Amino acid sequence: MRTRPLPLVLVVLVACSGDDTSASDAASGTAAGTDESAAGTSTTASTDASTGPNTSGTSGSSGTSTSASSDPTTTDPTTTGDPTGDPPGPGSTVPVGGGDYFLLGANYPWKSYGGDFGANNWGTYGVHTKGDEIGGELEGLAADRMRVIRWFVLTDGRAGVAFDAQGSPTGLGEHVFEDMDEALARAEAAGVYLVPVLLDFSWVFWASQDNGVQMGGHTDTIDDPAKRAALVDAVIVPLLDRYADAPAILAWEIMNEPEWVIADIPDPAVDGKAAPIALADFYALAADVAGEVHARTGAYVTLGSACLKWSRVWTPAYAAAHDLPALDLDFYQAHYYPWMDGLALDGHPELGTVDFSPLVQDYAPLGLDRPLVIGELALSSDAGATLDTLKSRGWAGAWPWSLNADFAIDGPGVKAWAEGQGGLVDLPAP
Repeated sequence: MRTRPLPLVLVVLVACSGDDTSASDAASGTAAGTDESAAGTSTTASTDASTGPNTSGTSGSSGTSTSASSDPTTTDPTTTGDPTGDPPGPGSTVPVGGGDYFLLGANYPWKSYGGDFGANNWGTYGVHTKGDEIGGELEGLAADRMRVIRWFVLTDGRAGVAFDAQGSPTGLGEHVFEDMDEALARAEAAGVYLVPVLLDFSWVFWASQDNGVQMGGHTDTIDDPAKRAALVDAVIVPLLDRYADAPAILAWEIMNEPEWVIADIPDPAVDGKAAPIALADFYALAADVAGEVHARTGAYVTLGSACLKWSRVWTPAYAAAHDLPALDLDFYQAHYYPWMDGLALDGHPELGTVDFSPLVQDYAPLGLDRPLVIGELALSSDAGATLDTLKSRGWAGAWPWSLNADFAIDGPGVKAWAEGQGGLVDLPAP
C-alpha cells in the first residue's frame, strides 16, 4: 500500500508521449517514428504525439547552468513515518508503504496508443483482450526490479470517453473499467505499481478523423469551464471513485507534457499540431483533478512536465506570483532525452538558471519543495552509470522509455544496478 502525503505542490515532467496510430496499426501499438523538429525560443524541441520522443539536437540555448554540486541525502528505506502524515519533503526518495524509496520503474506505456482502455470504431483491443501477454511483460519488468510502471490511459480521446454532439464529455466509454480491472489485477500479480496517465498533450491537437474515430480536437474541454467541469465530473471522478482503494495505483498523472500545448507558458514551444490552451485554463483543470485525487483516493498525484526547464512553472511560488491556484501535487516529474544535452537557461526572469539535463543539473539548486522523478529517459545501454548519476544528483526515481515504443530498455543493466542499492528500490508489494 502506498503512503499518500498531505496536499502537495506541482510536478514537472518531460515526456515523449503519444503514438498517433491510425486504424490500420491501432491494435499493434507500433510507434510511427520520431519528430525531429525543434520549437520554441529556448531551443526546446517539440514532441510529436504521433511518434514518440524528439531525439534531435538543437542549438541556441541561452547560456549554461552554473548550479553547484549537491550532496543529496538518502533516507534509509527501513525507517517509517506516519503513513497518513506529512507529504514528501524535498529530497531523493518518495514514501511508499511506510518506507522511503528511489522510484525505479519504466514506461510501459501502452500496447496500442489510445486503445488500451476502452474501444472505438476500430474495434475492441484493450487490456482485457490480452491479459496474459501484458501480465508476462509486467512480470518481466518486475524481474528486472522496475516496480513503478507508467501507463497512458485516455491519450487523445480516440477511445475511452463518450462525448455529446457539442463535444462535452458525458462519461467513460465501453470496456474502460474492464480494461483497468485487468491492468490492476496483472499489476498486483506481478508486484508492481501503476502510474496511470489520464491525458496526453495530443488531447488538444487539431481534430483528425480515421474510419469514424476522432483523434484530438478537445481543446474546449479545457478552455470552456462547463466542458472542463464535465471532463472532471463525468470522466475522471468515476475512475478515481472506482479505484479509490486500488493498492497497485501509486499515483495518477494529470497530463503528459502539457507544455507543448500551452501558448503563454514562459519560453513557449507550442507544437504546430495543437490548438493551444492558456496556462490559466490548464492550471484550472490540473488543480481540480489534483483536488479530486486527494479527496477521493489514497494515491499520489503528479504531472508529466516535458523538461526540467519548466520545473518552476508548477510550483506554489509560481502559482502565487501569477494568481493561479496552487497545484496539490505530491512529487514533481521531468523527462530527459539526448537532444537536451548542452541546453540550459541562465538567469531567465521566470525560469531561473537550469540545465535541461538531469545528468548535469543537481536537484538541490532548483529549490523545489517536493521530490522530482525523471519520468522518461532513454536507457538503452549503460543503465548503471546513468542511474548512479541521477541518484547522486538528488533525483527521486527514474522511469526509462519504454517497453513497447521507441527505445529499448537495458533491463540487465537496470537489474544489476538495483541489486547494489540495498532496499532503496525494493518497494513493498502493492
